[in-house]
Amino acid sequence: MKKIINQTAILAFLMSFSFSVFGQEGYDIVEKGGQVPTFTINTEEGGSLSMKDFDGKVVLINFFATWCGPCRQEMPFLQKDVWEKYKDHSNFKMMSIGRGHTHVEVATFKEKQDLGFPMYGDRDKSIYSKFAKGYIPRNYIVDADGTIVYASVGFSKEEFGEMLALLNQLLSND
Repeated sequence: MKKIINQTAILAFLMSFSFSVFGQEGYDIVEKGGQVPTFTINTEEGGSLSMKDFDGKVVLINFFATWCGPCRQEMPFLQKDVWEKYKDHSNFKMMSIGRGHTHVEVATFKEKQDLGFPMYGDRDKSIYSKFAKGYIPRNYIVDADGTIVYASVGFSKEEFGEMLALLNQLLSND
């Protein structure tokens, strides 16, 4: 009886692992090598920003949620290793978009986490849905021509290091 329970537990683990790894297929709408979708996002101040406003710039687009553990883990790295390093670079722009959040929720989170980079709410997920169907955090680097040159899902220090290396390469050519 114990052997059957152990085998059942192992089978259940393997099935959940395969669903979590292989189940991510089909969740990407845009991929590396494709063009960034056009979108306009409302700012907290009542204005709006469009990807067209960033033509000719290298843009980091980050999708997060305030309740997401890996997203919260990534935020200090975005602040220190990206924003503080590149915020004054003339060819760099960054936007962090709160999937399913209002501007007020994002502003409260930003203040509590002591973050300085631009953050916006996407309450109805209308912008997020142009990029993906599921899973966060997500990072996309868009080059000066509007091509997505980097796309990632989740957070790990190794992945983040790869993203930083590419940002360094793209922005050191200026």
